Amino acid sequence: MPRALLLNSDYTPLHFISDIDAIVHYYKGTAEVVNGLDGEPAVWKGEFFRSPSTSIEVPATMRLLHRVNKRWKQPRFRKKVLFNRDGWKCQYCGVKLGWHNVEVEHVLPSSRGGKTTWLNCVAACHGCNKRKANRTPEEAGMPLLRRPAAPTALHFWDAMKSDHWHDSWESYIPRNG
Repeated sequence: MPRALLLNSDYTPLHFISDIDAIVHYYKGTAEVVNGLDGEPAVWKGEFFRSPSTSIEVPATMRLLHRVNKRWKQPRFRKKVLFNRDGWKCQYCGVKLGWHNVEVEHVLPSSRGGKTTWLNCVAACHGCNKRKANRTPEEAGMPLLRRPAAPTALHFWDAMKSDHWHDSWESYIPRNG
């Protein structure tokens, strides 16, 4: 099922919503379909919502007409979100990862007091994780490609790994995470 990126009234991304929720927002008049880079409405081409009285293309990007204040609460640590944050790439060698070869790697090893937190963990391949072993990246001579950071709400929705990526999202969510 295609989903829609929901933007706040100031065009900041909030989260993804289902195609049905997008249609409801549209019909209630609480959100509008945003134009894509080509100037056309950002919709899923060939995907339609059909009812007995109408048929409309499913929106891919929508903007709320009235601003909502959404407080972001730091979520508990979850592997899948960590991998989404890191774009499913090893943060040492850059190889593309999947569930079969991805590991959580502690920047400061847990045996040396490192905690399992967003700021101390990265996605790594088995080879790099084993090579780094019980050392810091500096001690191992293995610099990180990107410093670990707290995830955003969008990392919880698999936006970077999805087969259903819409070009209009690129303006609001960089695909490299």
